[in-house]
Amino acid sequence: MNDSIFSSPSDHVGGGRADRFVRKLFRVLRSRTQRHNQHLWPFVRIWRDKEGVINGFRAFGRSMTVTPLSQGFDPADKAVHLILSGPSISEIPYDRMNIGVAMGVNGAITLSRKFDLQFKYYCIIDQNFVRDRIELVRDIVSRDLTLYVFPEVLRYIMQGIPQEHIRCRICIIELISRRAYERTVAPAVLKRIAAATPDVQLLDAKQGLGYSFDASLGVFDADTVAYAALQVLVSGGAREVYVHGLDLTVKGGLRFYDEGPRPQTSRLTRNFPRLIEPSFRFASALWRARGVSVFNLSPVSALSAEIIERRDWHTLLKD
Repeated sequence: MNDSIFSSPSDHVGGGRADRFVRKLFRVLRSRTQRHNQHLWPFVRIWRDKEGVINGFRAFGRSMTVTPLSQGFDPADKAVHLILSGPSISEIPYDRMNIGVAMGVNGAITLSRKFDLQFKYYCIIDQNFVRDRIELVRDIVSRDLTLYVFPEVLRYIMQGIPQEHIRCRICIIELISRRAYERTVAPAVLKRIAAATPDVQLLDAKQGLGYSFDASLGVFDADTVAYAALQVLVSGGAREVYVHGLDLTVKGGLRFYDEGPRPQTSRLTRNFPRLIEPSFRFASALWRARGVSVFNLSPVSALSAEIIERRDWHTLLKD
């Protein structure tokens, strides 16, 4: 049926008339403080443990096994390479790189088609990436890795990919200010959360900016997956992170891989000075205070070396 909520492999996932109708209906029935839940209702049910962490997930009548965050990250992985999508990635010869443990985000999986590069971890927080690039996501979930996702991301994965093709472990993370099926957290509540634990540090409660050292409490996204992924890694126990492709500039394009005729849009120009740069500047001081080292391997990054220390990727080549 054309109105089916399920999509064929070539479809834009979640773009059918039935999907659009229920999202529109949700916006009519619920207040703006619930708007972030429009991608969940009515297809998704969740269960939480006594600490409030999602430990059960069911979408379209099918249950998905959720790996607890405490079991998702190997505590032995102290040094991790975080591979993003900036164009500077294309300059790196990954067949000559000395990479041990890697986390990828979004389209970084395309590197595995060219090089013998294995991802142990992966992170996707943008449901639009899943809806637009389901063929890449199909490749990701078919592998032996741990995938960190927002609830709405998992919804579209389950809608667009048969469950028997999902072979990875899945850990669910949430935005600390917009938890699934809850209202947007008010600034005053964010302040109370931060006051209750040193693991949550606020930069701007009104804008929902900050940093979390405990992913089970939620993360801040600063409108870039890199920021959320760093919180996941450091929360898991990483103490040395090498970040690839953290260009954060529109010069030379947005992503290293070919996006075909429908490239994803970006809010980078608007949000870099307003959200991204202030958040990374804030986080870098917190990392240093806790003995965490983050190195930026992008020679063209919009983030200054004052914020994140630069490292020449040539120094990481095999002898």
